[in-house]
Parts: sequence; structure tokens; C-alpha cells
Amino acid sequence: MKLKKTFVTNVLSIAIIATMLIGAFSYFTDYQEKKLTANAGTLSLEMTDATEDLTANLTILNPGDANELKFTANNTGEKSMDVKAVITVSANQSMDENDPQYKITSNGTALNGVFSDQGKTITYTIDDVILSGSIETDGNSTKHQYNYLFEMDADADNTWQDSNVSVNIQLYAKQHRNSSELGTDWTSIVEK
Repeated sequence: MKLKKTFVTNVLSIAIIATMLIGAFSYFTDYQEKKLTANAGTLSLEMTDATEDLTANLTILNPGDANELKFTANNTGEKSMDVKAVITVSANQSMDENDPQYKITSNGTALNGVFSDQGKTITYTIDDVILSGSIETDGNSTKHQYNYLFEMDADADNTWQDSNVSVNIQLYAKQHRNSSELGTDWTSIVEK
């Protein structure tokens, strides 16, 4: 019996010691988690109200004809944007750089354009405008209307009979904020 009593005492002692040891290593715990998400803003440019007919329903152009050339840049996104407009006039024969047979004018004055080497193309780069977005409001408005005239020069002589001309309007946009390090080379900015 004594052996049994010693055994029980030893087991109880071990149990008490184990409980004390386990109790010495016990601790409180707690845990919290928070998941955050965000959406990047959008940059969305739309061209509206653009001229559809360079001849203003005349079917043909004559020397001295001037027709409205207009278009509107609309920021339909959330971020404010810088907008660059580029208008290119292309003819099937070389134009006179001093008095081009086809040109873009504003308030009676021809815009300054860059002629191609062959003189068949004039590229007009329009000053930048800032358009507000639906959330970022760095500009004065979410839209900007461009109003010009497309003209066939009154001095165009007989060599311009049956000539062909086209006008291409390009609008480039980049976000207004956090983009100053991109510079002003709009072609490389847009092609990224």
C-alpha cells in the first residue's frame, strides 16, 4: 500500500508541477486585422462636336473659301489632365511656306505651323489646356472647345485645281498631377 500511496503521491506531485509549469507558460492573446483597398483614378479623353465637312456642304473648295474647323476635348474621367491638340494639314502637292494654299486660321491670322521637308504637310501644335476631372479639379472646366477656320488661300492659282487636302486632328492627354517629369514630348508620352 505504501508503494501505491507513494506512486499516487508521485503522480499527483508530477501533475501539480506540470500544472504549475504550464501555468507559468500560459499567456493572453488577441488579434485584429483590417484590409484596405483603393481604386486608381481614370483618365479618359473624348473628342466631340468635331467638324465633319471641310467644304461646309459645298462639295468642292475654291480659292478664298474658309470653313469652320472646330472640335471639343472632354475629360470624361476622374483625374485632371493636360491636353495637347495637334492639327495636320496634308496636300497632294507642295505648299508655299510663306503663303500656304491650305491653312488653319484663328481670328483672321494663320496659325504658326511646321512644314514637312517636301512642303506637303503643315503641323500645327496648339497650346496645352488643363481640364478638370470629376474628382480632381485643377482646370477651369471638364471641356475645352477649339474654334478655327480651315482656308484655301485666295491666291491659290490654277496649279491647285483638282488638288486634294486632308485635315487630321489629334488630341493627346496625360494626367495633370505628378507628371511634370515627363516633359513636353507628347508623342513619346502617349505611346508609352
